[in-house]
Amino acid sequence: MRINFRNKVLSNSIWMILEKLISIFGLIFVTSYVAKYIGPANFGKISYVASIFIIIQAICNFGSEYLLFRRVSQNPISGRRLIHSTAVMRHLLFFILSLGVLFYLQINSDHVTFIFGIATAVAYYFATIDVVAVYNNATLNSKINTICNVIGLVTSLLIRYVIVLYKLDILFLSLPIILVTLVPYLLRRYLYRKEHSRTHGFHKAKFRNKLRYSRYMFMAGIPLAISSVSVIIYARITQFVIMHFGGDAELGIFSVASQLATAWMFITTSIITSYYSKIYAESNKDKAALMVARLHGLIFMISVFVIFNIVLFGKWVVHILYGEAYETAYPIMLILCVNSLFSAMVPIVNKYIVYDSGYAYLSKKTVAVAVVTIPIAIFLTKLHGVEGAAFSTVVTEFLSLTIFNYFFKSAVVLKIQISSLKPSTYKIVSKYE
Repeated sequence: MRINFRNKVLSNSIWMILEKLISIFGLIFVTSYVAKYIGPANFGKISYVASIFIIIQAICNFGSEYLLFRRVSQNPISGRRLIHSTAVMRHLLFFILSLGVLFYLQINSDHVTFIFGIATAVAYYFATIDVVAVYNNATLNSKINTICNVIGLVTSLLIRYVIVLYKLDILFLSLPIILVTLVPYLLRRYLYRKEHSRTHGFHKAKFRNKLRYSRYMFMAGIPLAISSVSVIIYARITQFVIMHFGGDAELGIFSVASQLATAWMFITTSIITSYYSKIYAESNKDKAALMVARLHGLIFMISVFVIFNIVLFGKWVVHILYGEAYETAYPIMLILCVNSLFSAMVPIVNKYIVYDSGYAYLSKKTVAVAVVTIPIAIFLTKLHGVEGAAFSTVVTEFLSLTIFNYFFKSAVVLKIQISSLKPSTYKIVSKYE
């Protein structure tokens, strides 16, 4: 039984890696042509808008990526009811918040940028409401996500090819941006409803139960929503600072560098997510801590290997995908690779804090990091420009991985990280296994 479960976790990790690889492939190749065509300045505007919609997405999810994953891992039936009962809340929040952003974009941008802004909004809308992807990951069915994403990506790339082949108006490129998230969402929704429409009265939940689930999501989700938004703010604050002190073109260059420097993180994210489905089901905290320590070491080794290859081939990739206008992104990308090393390991710590019921602490931690990020980003960006902004992300991500976690339950995170450095953690079979 245990061996079969481990094999399923490994299989799910592989499918999740394929899913993320396909998603990243689509994101880079669908947007690179747009970036090359409209130039760094307009691409910077779109990146600025995308940063805002990422924050909106985090608010609308209300911590559901953590709550749903944990609930589904422990009780799939309850998880399905939670997904269904809280759907309206996500829809309404997204529409209300996105209208204000689009109104701002219409006033402060040209026609082309506004159209791509609308496409970005629609794409993030479907990404926001696509919580079935979380359900599939939690139930170790990432194969479904991968297949759906493949179909969406192929559809998007084919349409982009037709647009380029027949030299259609550049605005038509907004369509493949939307389809990258729309097609997988529709497919996953169809398959999900087909499988679960007749189970446990899922689609006939009483209004009282919907209120109960919504209240649970609201109360338990507040700390996680604050945490998620704070994480995004401290991850994106540099873009807002660059926009203020630099401008559109500088932000466009930084966005390309950031996208390429972090594109590989789908590997670590997939492994962490799959492995945590096992950790969340583990009641023995000592065993869970050992598993987290081993995971920490594994992710570190993978990160170092991938970053080494980015350093070797990154300049060539920038030139091929984005052209000469973006070649200054390479040195910035090297700095951001260090940031991505720390970023790859932060989810391990955050998910462990959630495992140990540290919702409130995680919320306070991420708010504290976000507050510290602002002066660091402003100071370094004013002093060293875009390179300084990149350095500021390294500093804040390091703090998020280390010091800001050490006040949680007698520095248990520090103990886990120290344990991950010991060879005995990997060589000796645990007494718990």
